[in-house]
Amino acid sequence: MGSTIILKLLNVTHYYRNKKNKKWYLPYNYGADDIELNNISLHIYQGEALGIIGEPNSSKGLVGRILSGEVKPDKGKRASKTDIFFADIADKPLQQFLVSEFVKHRITLFQHKVTDKTTAKIIEQAQLQEKEQTKILDLSDAEYAQLLFTLSQFSKKNILIYNQILQYLNEEFFIKALDLADEYINNNQTIVMIDDDISKIEQASNYIAWISHGQLRKEGSINQVVPLFKEHEKDRNSLETKQQQESFDVDWKKSRSKIPELTYNFKRIERYNHAKAPAIIGRFWVIFITLIFGAIIMALLMFNDLGKLQFAQNVDQANIQNEQKKPYEDKLAYGIALSNKIQLQGLHHKGTVNLKQYSFVTITGENNNNYRIVVDGKDYKTAKNNLRYFDSAGLFEKHSGKKLAPYMQNNYINYYEFFNSNLHKNHNKVTEQLVPETGKDNRFVVPITSQPISMIFDDSNKLTGFVYPMKNQEKLKKEFDIQGNFWIAKSGNGYYMGDFKNNKWIYLEL
Repeated sequence: MGSTIILKLLNVTHYYRNKKNKKWYLPYNYGADDIELNNISLHIYQGEALGIIGEPNSSKGLVGRILSGEVKPDKGKRASKTDIFFADIADKPLQQFLVSEFVKHRITLFQHKVTDKTTAKIIEQAQLQEKEQTKILDLSDAEYAQLLFTLSQFSKKNILIYNQILQYLNEEFFIKALDLADEYINNNQTIVMIDDDISKIEQASNYIAWISHGQLRKEGSINQVVPLFKEHEKDRNSLETKQQQESFDVDWKKSRSKIPELTYNFKRIERYNHAKAPAIIGRFWVIFITLIFGAIIMALLMFNDLGKLQFAQNVDQANIQNEQKKPYEDKLAYGIALSNKIQLQGLHHKGTVNLKQYSFVTITGENNNNYRIVVDGKDYKTAKNNLRYFDSAGLFEKHSGKKLAPYMQNNYINYYEFFNSNLHKNHNKVTEQLVPETGKDNRFVVPITSQPISMIFDDSNKLTGFVYPMKNQEKLKKEFDIQGNFWIAKSGNGYYMGDFKNNKWIYLEL
């Protein structure tokens, strides 16, 4: 598996869509119990075969639709770096096309050259020659799954997402699916498989995410997740009474229905009437309507020459309009603060975040002047010249840690296996083990006890790398023909970055 994240969900929350407004003056009819997905974050890497499992009605299928971009979340963000093929068995009843028409339409979306022969070849490989003039909705689920799987093979997309496809593939096609998964892993491409057939998920995946009650319950290797899920399902299926079923997983059910904090994304919820507003919104409408009536009365006075007012320019409004002229373009990259005293300004909120030198942040968008940064689920902005831009998908020189070791102080490189074993652990857990003398509560960069080494934490507050001293700088520059004050080399699952201005190494593992 590569170290590059190519698809990402950040604090995604989504609401059920099966309710109607009862009163025109109450646009917010959704309450806490109407949350379908609650605060899900998921990172998907190159070369990963991710299996997504969960009990019935856990909303794992919706995760697939959001990952594919077919559905937009009500809160949080989806970020993607490449093209996607999405196949969902649930779409079959919606398809009025004949099989031949359906295939012709889908292959027009492929980026590579296709011909009429491509259509015939896909239908043949899907073993549907005799169903060519049959409507898609009249196919069996197995036949539709075969067709979608064959289309995905021909699509040559970098990411394939299957929702409930594997369980309908017969033995012949499932063997092809296993071969395709191996091929994608070897080519550093990605497959996401959402399915109720745990046996097939185990065989086809190399990483598992368990969705429970619309939340990410556990992720990890097959051996870490699947046995726990099977035990959970064994207990759930043993329940007999309604009271037992309601009491089962009660803590997870309660946490699912917790309304997330109010952010600018709530505007989308407001527009589509998907959520019940907090009390503060109700008060806002009372004040707003009062102001409207006041403005009408004032206008009447002005038109009758009973009073004239001159309005000063609204600077805040001008700033808002200027910001709208420079919208942020979505992207997924990273930034490193190479100096102290950088402050992130809240986007659509008044919060600020101070960055220490070597703070590592996730960039989710940019415009002409600023980067949009996400920290702990909230959006901020900062001027582009405040950060050293880093795109993990860039073309970097590849060098082993052993080759670069002569230019690193022994404090880190001699014990790198120990230090790296803590990567991707939560802030509190790591700082308890490595016990920094000072700055334990620093959010982004934390020094390690009695060592010239600091820990770097990412936007999710997990350990993502280290900063440590460089030596033999001039010799290093000469051997690798390095120009400039900053250099990046790819090594295994991580990146070595040389900050020659400050004589430091930065090691990051995403």
